[in-house]
Amino acid sequence: MKYTILEIIEWDYGCEGVPDGEEPMCSVLVRDENNSEKLIKLADSYLNENHLNAGDTIEL
Repeated sequence: MKYTILEIIEWDYGCEGVPDGEEPMCSVLVRDENNSEKLIKLADSYLNENHLNAGDTIEL
């Protein structure tokens, strides 16, 4: 299904930073083809490598 990215929210790991062995994550608010919205979790590296920003379309 195709989704439109509405908002990307970077997780705040506080002063302790990202836990060892984990990668930074983001919450991504998306809207599907039926206009239903949901919040999904994606790796920050996935978003950056694919140059994804609000307004872009992704297929999951």
